[in-house]
Amino acid sequence: MVEFVNSFFQIGLPVIAGLLFVFLYVRPAIRLLNRTVHRRFRVSRVLRATAAVIGFFGFGLTRKELYRAACMRAESELLHPRPTKPDKYEYRHRSEYRAALRGFRADQRAWHARTRAQLGELMKGASGALITVPTCFDIARAEADIVRYFRVRKAGNSLIDPAPEVFQSTIRVEEGFVAPLHLLSGLLSRFDEDWVKSIDGYGQVMLGADNGLEDLRAFQANLFTCWASWGPSAPFGTCDRWVGQKLAQFGYGDENNSITLATPSGEAREIPMRKVRGGYTTLAVRSVVIGVLKNATTIDPEDLCAAQQPQNSHGDEDHASLGQGELVLEVTKQIQQAGGPVGARPRRYYSAYIWAILVVGGPNGSPQPLEQWRNMLTFFEHGNVADEVTYSMLKCQLVTKIRASVETILAAKPNVTLSFACAIDECGCGKPVEFAPPHGESVKEMLFNEEWLESLKARGFAGRVRQALPTVLEREDYAACKLPEVLTSYLSQVAKA
Repeated sequence: MVEFVNSFFQIGLPVIAGLLFVFLYVRPAIRLLNRTVHRRFRVSRVLRATAAVIGFFGFGLTRKELYRAACMRAESELLHPRPTKPDKYEYRHRSEYRAALRGFRADQRAWHARTRAQLGELMKGASGALITVPTCFDIARAEADIVRYFRVRKAGNSLIDPAPEVFQSTIRVEEGFVAPLHLLSGLLSRFDEDWVKSIDGYGQVMLGADNGLEDLRAFQANLFTCWASWGPSAPFGTCDRWVGQKLAQFGYGDENNSITLATPSGEAREIPMRKVRGGYTTLAVRSVVIGVLKNATTIDPEDLCAAQQPQNSHGDEDHASLGQGELVLEVTKQIQQAGGPVGARPRRYYSAYIWAILVVGGPNGSPQPLEQWRNMLTFFEHGNVADEVTYSMLKCQLVTKIRASVETILAAKPNVTLSFACAIDECGCGKPVEFAPPHGESVKEMLFNEEWLESLKARGFAGRVRQALPTVLEREDYAACKLPEVLTSYLSQVAKA
């Protein structure tokens, strides 16, 4: 017994202490992999994470080097997910499933080889070592997993991870659309696509119908609920509310697939928008962007311009949002316009709301003393804003729709006056938008042309359709730069319903 005790103290205890030391030494890296890329198969995931960390010893022996390798490994898989194993119940014949399974195994081997090679390049820090993704949608699609990755890093390891909500790697996005627009958080995104809340929102807009305007209120509620459901975008302006850091959109396909883009200067002048005929004929430009992914919480709200201050409709800071999701891509190199194969037709498709707002008022033009959203007529089209011809045609279509509705309302409601407030290319506060269209091509200018004004005058509607609200204060209250606050007020009412 004495010999056993002596042996334990001489050999066993040092071995146990050594193993414990090694475990604590590599634990941060193992813990990170265990809670991110090795989340499946609870029984074996710790062993798989440990084996992966042992493989990192070739990159260095310090805790920080091992942890950095674990971060790079996780980030690589987040943006380049491993192949998905086929489900045999999706195939009619067993032979088809076996063929798919063979293809999956080949893809899996190739994926592991690429991942190992990429990790080696990232850890060497060689010039040009980047994680490259084909489109911005690859980031947007992985948003939930990336946010979870940041939370795992933030939960511990503070001694070796001073910036847990920032990617350790740099990313190159080969294709995406940069737009000088601020996405307003929509009803469905705010409530996880809960259509019950959307319908409750319609009821909230309908509350307070008065002065014999019930049928007009029903029309207004329909427009506003549809417009607010997915969330429109507000144009960058030049008034005092846009002084400070500006955050642009970077998306693929649609504005609601966008993430927030932060330029080094915080100014939109770094966006390579193309000027034509003295103005900007599109709202988005196809671009290549290199930068670092961050959690949106790393942006200091005090640095942002007033128009983009995080809006909170729930009275809880945890729900405050920048409006454009939970990620920010901070640009580290100059944004470049994306090219394409020689002779190929360039892809120029980025869809968004093309909208204009008119305000319902009394005979003097002033709106009723209600929340702004109760007085707004939000006319819109949804379409491609990255192609000049399509965007122009959609604006014409929007103008036609507005005119038809306005004439119907004026004929049915003799005491109603309608005033233009703002549009996707018109802030409405008295200051121009930062990327204004060519002269005569804004929604407002197209709407209020002389021919239509003469037509209104001939029908006895002169003075009942106005190009601006009567007072400066009213114009500022209904300006595009105030829309984040207006929509937040609306969402707050819906949340309480």
